Amino acid sequence: MVTGASSGIGREIARQLAADGTDLVVVARDEQRLVELAAEVDVECEVMVADLAGIGGVSRVEGRLRDRSAPIDLLVNNAGFGHQGSFHELDLEREAAVVDVNVVAVHRLAHVASVAMVAAGRGGILNVSSMAGFMAAPGSATYAATKAFVTSLSEAIHAELAPSGVHVTALCPGFTRTEFQDRADYDTSKLPDFVWQSAEQVAEAGLRGVAANRTVVVPGVKNKVGAAVINVLPGSVRRFAIDKLQR
Repeated sequence: MVTGASSGIGREIARQLAADGTDLVVVARDEQRLVELAAEVDVECEVMVADLAGIGGVSRVEGRLRDRSAPIDLLVNNAGFGHQGSFHELDLEREAAVVDVNVVAVHRLAHVASVAMVAAGRGGILNVSSMAGFMAAPGSATYAATKAFVTSLSEAIHAELAPSGVHVTALCPGFTRTEFQDRADYDTSKLPDFVWQSAEQVAEAGLRGVAANRTVVVPGVKNKVGAAVINVLPGSVRRFAIDKLQR
């Protein structure tokens, strides 16, 4: 099962799984794009239209995860979004929706999936986080905070579930060429080409990582170096640097 499968990293993960012969359940709000994806792949592909910002949509996906007649052996918690701007100036309801999708839905779906997978003695959960989760990010405060939650949750349940045979991995990409930036109103025009990765590269790294049961996957050498530097910098220096980058 891949959430947020209608575009970007999620769509590419679904494509790569299908190329490997894996049947799919694809979840997103955009039915047309999901139907197009299902027609594109050569495996059984179940389309599930759901808005994960609402408990109704999340509950329906939970129900599918609990279906023992067609068990899910890999959950890719990819759905997520964010907004650019000063925290106090952004619309509260839109920011709350970011928390609902990036935190509440990820938390609930990972819990339901883990219950089923532990009972089966196998399975995998790939939670798509972000490099933004490694730092406080002025201008993206809510988004970065939600991704810090996703990474921390993934690391903890990775350790908890390892003895049961269930793999849990946090995928933490940096700048990736998808529709995410446009939807979040990010101005990336001044970023050099070398900082970018493709969705194909990120998806491949994530799927390799969860197959190997790696705790955290940071795709790309430059991102790995960046993550290592971020982790040793004092918080004040990290905040200053990211604030300058955002501006």
